[in-house]
Amino acid sequence: MNTWMLGWTAGQEEQLLSAMCSLAKLRFRRQEIPAARRFAAEFGARAGIAGGQHAADFVLAVSEAAACALSHGPGTARLRLWSTGARVHCEVRGEGMPPVRGPGGTDRTGGTGGTGNRDADALRRWLLKRICDHVAFEPGPYGATVRFSVTVV
Repeated sequence: MNTWMLGWTAGQEEQLLSAMCSLAKLRFRRQEIPAARRFAAEFGARAGIAGGQHAADFVLAVSEAAACALSHGPGTARLRLWSTGARVHCEVRGEGMPPVRGPGGTDRTGGTGGTGNRDADALRRWLLKRICDHVAFEPGPYGATVRFSVTVV
């Protein structure tokens, strides 16, 4: 598991960010999702997310985004957290392997290939949309990318 925290200025790679902000990065595996939750809780506290239900919702959103990004195959995911003004942003990007299809279209990589977790993914997406201000999902061959933001209260 790799972590980074630094003062950061937006560049070409992160065109959505146009101001100085705080950035934290974490690369993790499926079994390290609890560590990603702790990482998010620490970042949220530093970013000014008040304790109680709002902080718990932020950590839950990071956890569900991580599970969503990793649900389509084995591998790792990358978590990026940053704050701009009164908003905290999160991006979780799956970095798994593309599914290897066997006979009948079954996934032979150890992941679900997106077919066995449809209900769980739908519930995760619903939950994220309920507790976050903005949510975006982007499927990809190596896993999903989930982005969301919440207002600092």
